[in-house]
Amino acid sequence: MDGKQQWSTWGYFDHAEYAKEAAVDFRKLEAFLTVANTGKFVTAAEKLFISQSSLSKQMAQLERELDVKLFKKTRNGVELTQAGRDFYTYARKAVPDYQHELSRLKMYKKDALYTLTVGALPLSDEYGFADSFSSYWVRNTSVQIQFVERNQTDLLDKLKRNKVEIALARTDFLDEGWFSYRPIVQDDLVLVCPSSSPLAKKTSVSVGELRNEQFILLESQSEVTRMFLEACSRCGYHPNAPLSHTRHRMILKAVQRRMGVSVLSRRLVSTYHADDIMYLPFDPPLVSTIGFVWLRDEQPSKIAQDFMDFVCSDFNHKLKEEER
Repeated sequence: MDGKQQWSTWGYFDHAEYAKEAAVDFRKLEAFLTVANTGKFVTAAEKLFISQSSLSKQMAQLERELDVKLFKKTRNGVELTQAGRDFYTYARKAVPDYQHELSRLKMYKKDALYTLTVGALPLSDEYGFADSFSSYWVRNTSVQIQFVERNQTDLLDKLKRNKVEIALARTDFLDEGWFSYRPIVQDDLVLVCPSSSPLAKKTSVSVGELRNEQFILLESQSEVTRMFLEACSRCGYHPNAPLSHTRHRMILKAVQRRMGVSVLSRRLVSTYHADDIMYLPFDPPLVSTIGFVWLRDEQPSKIAQDFMDFVCSDFNHKLKEEER
């Protein structure tokens, strides 16, 4: 008999065929979670990199297999039925459990490589996290790191879809119904302006006195921008921000060209060496926190925990050396 086949209590059992079917089922579960989280088939299809028609067929097949309706149409997309909400509770736990078990089973393979998927905001170099990551990789060659840089919204979406196990992200506005986190470092926000600006003569600035300035801000999904916009709202105005960009270096270049002023994390500005721009703190201060984030209902694997422990320890050690 083929080594991949055996008899079970229920009769003839084909391991290869079972594995293939299981993989398909879990892809459908992941697709179901993505539709449920986005509320739109077109958005979910884009995130899954498949066609909308293919996604619709998968969900129709899943509903036939379960013999219940999981979604109902709304004016803006779809929402879960009561049966769909019940199934969502199961799927949200089943998918990461399955993926974690696959990783755990690798321990039984000789000379196995352990995979750890890590997401991060595009600030690893400026904060010094890249050095800590590299130090970990040198010491743990059996761990295969899959590292992706994305903005905050994409990172949280990847966590929800179990595309990354942990993410280095801002924790200021996290939905604690979804996520747990481990803070690493706090950094205050600063106003960035051309050296020739009258603002450059100040030692600090309040949000309220900037209502007539023109801003170049990070994209609206950025936690930094959100924090600043909320501070402006408390002061009774919405800032004039005709320009935005996803990358802080492009924003700094725009400030250098006197296209406006900006608000960024101090660390991102202090590592950008230029004589024609200045930055000054806010009074009262605006402070943002960066840390490791993971799904609240999922305990990070031991590999992920070891990675976080090492990075936090190494980063804090380097930070203390800088302060001396």
